[in-house]
Amino acid sequence: MPRFSQPVADYMTREVEAVSPDALLPSVVRALERVNISAVPVVQHGTLIGVISRTDLLHVGRLNAGTGRRPTSLTVPDLRVGEVMKRNPLVVAPHLPLAEAARIMHDARVHRVFVVESGAVIGVLSTLDLAAAVRDARLETPLAEVMSSPIFSVDTTDPLSLATERLELDHVTGLIVLEDGWPVGVFTQSEAMAARDLPRDTRVDDVFDQAVICLPDSTRLFRAAAHAARLDVRRVVACRQREAVGVLSGLDFARIVASD
Repeated sequence: MPRFSQPVADYMTREVEAVSPDALLPSVVRALERVNISAVPVVQHGTLIGVISRTDLLHVGRLNAGTGRRPTSLTVPDLRVGEVMKRNPLVVAPHLPLAEAARIMHDARVHRVFVVESGAVIGVLSTLDLAAAVRDARLETPLAEVMSSPIFSVDTTDPLSLATERLELDHVTGLIVLEDGWPVGVFTQSEAMAARDLPRDTRVDDVFDQAVICLPDSTRLFRAAAHAARLDVRRVVACRQREAVGVLSGLDFARIVASD
């Protein structure tokens, strides 16, 4: 029997934060920060009509950077969600096998799909939920065989403006922060949005998240997934002799589940 044939409903998150297309972007930023998620569905009259993510907010924020009274790395304008959201978000049924949902996520390079039944959103399946599935499957594969390499990184001495730009241009949701070549934390879209009012030349050292998981690249996959699921982090750094050699990201978890 395939390891990831369970229905999506077994792993999806059932409590879903949603916004209206008439909501203003700054309120979406606050909602994402409050519940620590990367995207919310846009619902009108009970029907899913779109999705807005930190990636969308980051793009709009960079386009409007510097339009305020002082130069900052991001400026989130008072636009309505309906002007920025992505239409036709990816949806799955609750009975769809987990491997098929993961394949949809991996192929589209998205970190979540919404679970819809009878036209209503009843849950969301994220790459963090897929990490929990990998943990439960107790996959013994070492990180070295499934990690992505090379890593996308910034240095603690780099300016905030550079780190924010790298997130968008490299099409990633997070960067590994290095100091003397060693990973000491992460700079993600979450940190970029939280630092949006700071001067552009603020150092990454002042704003990055020091919560980073570094494991030997020989670590078995299910143990790395357990760390990610328990600590609510979306990437694990694989190291070899004090050098970061790869990263296991949310999309890597999607690829692993999809390959079942």
